[in-house]
Formats: sequence, structure tokens, C-alpha cells
Amino acid sequence: MTLRKKQEKKRLSNLKREADEHPSVNTAKRYKLPEAAVDIISKAGVIHGQQSRAIQIGAELLLRMKEGVSDDDMRTILDSPLIGKTYKLPERTIDIIQTIAPFIGTRGRTLAAIAYLLSQPAPLTEMQTEMQKHVAQQPNETKQAKKKRHAWFSAFARKTFGPPAD
Repeated sequence: MTLRKKQEKKRLSNLKREADEHPSVNTAKRYKLPEAAVDIISKAGVIHGQQSRAIQIGAELLLRMKEGVSDDDMRTILDSPLIGKTYKLPERTIDIIQTIAPFIGTRGRTLAAIAYLLSQPAPLTEMQTEMQKHVAQQPNETKQAKKKRHAWFSAFARKTFGPPAD
């Protein structure tokens, strides 16, 4: 048997494996969701490595939100036509989607809310904002101004992270 046939045989046997045989096997679920949500999830999949991982992150974010995502916020996503899409997801993510779905309406709308969360830019923390202001060199900066900027940043880093480890 050639190497290619062996690899294909192994791949097929892994696909046939039941979830109870191996606990890390993901489950394929088909969802009807807006086309715009599918596009956002596929773009987020590039960032997170996999679409299923992006959905998992968005589901965890949605679960931990104090207030859900409003229909007005998701309007542009919800106005696109519905399409069917299959995702292989971990059991926990499927459970989160099914738990949240009654509060939002459907599982597809839950995935639309997840897509909306994934499309939002990450808010910068106060520390990141301060670092961006003071780390980047300013145009036409004098040596004295540069020393002052570095001194400020060093003090800020000591206050935030403690003394440097030597």
C-alpha cells in the first residue's frame, strides 16, 4: 500500500470515529445564518486560525456579556439573506449556542450576534493607549524631549509592572 493510500485510510477512519471513542472529537452542526455573518466568521477564522475557534471565542464573549447584542447593532448582518453553513464545533460551544438561542431567537441569530462581536475592534486598555502615545517617536523630536519621553515611559512601566527583573 502506498503512503498516500495509508494516509487516506487513516483520515477516513478518523472521520468515522464516534465522539465517545475520543473526547476531543468535534461535532458537525448545520446552521441557517445570515450571509454577512458567514463572511465575518470566515474573516475572523483567518485571525484566530480556524473558523470554529473564532466561533468558540465569540460564544464565550457573548456568554459573559452583561447585556446581549441589540437587534439595531446587528441590523446590517441580519438584513442579508439566510444561507445554510456547517461548522465542526466543540460540544461546549454547541451548548453555549443552544443555551443563548432562546433569548436571542434562533441559533442563526446567535451566530449573527457572535459574528457582530467578532467584527468589533478590540478596545484598547488605558495602558495600551498610554504606551502608544509615549513609545512612538514624535516627528522632529529633540534629544531632550526623547529622554523625557523615555523617562516617563520607564516610570509608567515600573508603576504598572514593578521593578525590572535583573
